[in-house]
Amino acid sequence: MKRSPLIWLLPLALVTLLIAFQFDRPLAQAMADIGPRVKKAAVLVSWFGKGGVILFPAGLLILFAMAMKVARPDREDRLDPILRALIVVFVIVAAAGLADDVLKVAFGRARPFMWLAGDDSGFRPFRFKSQYNSFPSGHTTTSFAAAMALGALFPRLRVLFFLGAATIGASRILQDVHYLSDVVAGAELGMIVAILMLPAFRKRHWIPYLPSRNRPP
Repeated sequence: MKRSPLIWLLPLALVTLLIAFQFDRPLAQAMADIGPRVKKAAVLVSWFGKGGVILFPAGLLILFAMAMKVARPDREDRLDPILRALIVVFVIVAAAGLADDVLKVAFGRARPFMWLAGDDSGFRPFRFKSQYNSFPSGHTTTSFAAAMALGALFPRLRVLFFLGAATIGASRILQDVHYLSDVVAGAELGMIVAILMLPAFRKRHWIPYLPSRNRPP
């Protein structure tokens, strides 16, 4: 019987998260001294990590592909793989984003810039204001969820997808809007959500199985 990747991922995630907490404030303090040009570049990179950057285009393309199937039933065989791929990405990213939103409110962690200003720090559960939405990083969560989904669909480009997701996560630290542990938790959350959801899509043959001895016939 094949074991779920979560068996090793969850303990590893806990350890890395605990380690990250030790570097949160020193790293946030160091990022405060970074020049404005780097900060501006980080803001630009962060934009690509917004959930809507993936969800809105994917949603529109899903609607367009569905309309084309109705208008051109003779091209259904060509449209179906594209439609399914878009749905996989949309559903996984949306689910990861929702999970992140729930955890943000549940933890209510103050963002680094508040601690640097001497106003507030730590966790204040069930706060809805943006300045208490630090943990986990939403940009990082959706980016890693997208990297997992796209990596499953296009395995040869997987490394590039994960490099992009990691760059987006780093950009959040550079801006002092997230601690290191926020980004680590976001990456882990995005991957865990994808790992839980991908098998269902594979069973439907919406995405290819990876080469394996246990590959079903």
